[in-house]
This record gives sequence, structure tokens and C-alpha cells, in this order.
Amino acid sequence: MTTAASRPNPLSQLLDLTRRLAEEFHAVPIPMVTRVVKSAAEAAQLFGDDIASSLETIERIAREDLTAIQDVAGERDGVALVG
Repeated sequence: MTTAASRPNPLSQLLDLTRRLAEEFHAVPIPMVTRVVKSAAEAAQLFGDDIASSLETIERIAREDLTAIQDVAGERDGVALVG
């Protein structure tokens, strides 16, 4: 009996990416991580790519955005401590 190779489930891939990024960027609220990943996926789809083939691009965009969010939050917290 031959089993067909299953195609990656795009929703599962995005959920896994969101979970990994939420763990890595623990200072960013989970709903914000979710929105960032969703926005990155939508941006990748603007170029006509499906989620499975553009997962690396989605992750790169999301990481850049989350890093910027985390940096701004860190600067805001630093100012609050000084002031």
C-alpha cells in the first residue's frame, strides 16, 4: 500500500510559527505576535506566493517587525525608569 505524501497545512505552519515567535519574543503580547504573523503572511500573499512556499519570508518579516516592537517597548521602559 502506497501512502501519498501529505502537503503542509498552511494554518498549522502559521500557528507553529506564531507559537515559536511568541516564545522567543516573550515581552510582546501574544495577540500582537499573532497580528504580526498574520500581516506578514498577507504581505507575502500579495506577491502571489502561497504560505507553504513563502514561510521563510513570512518568518523574516515577522521577526523584523517583532524586533522593532520589542526595541520600542524597551526604549519606552528605559525612559520610564529614568523619568
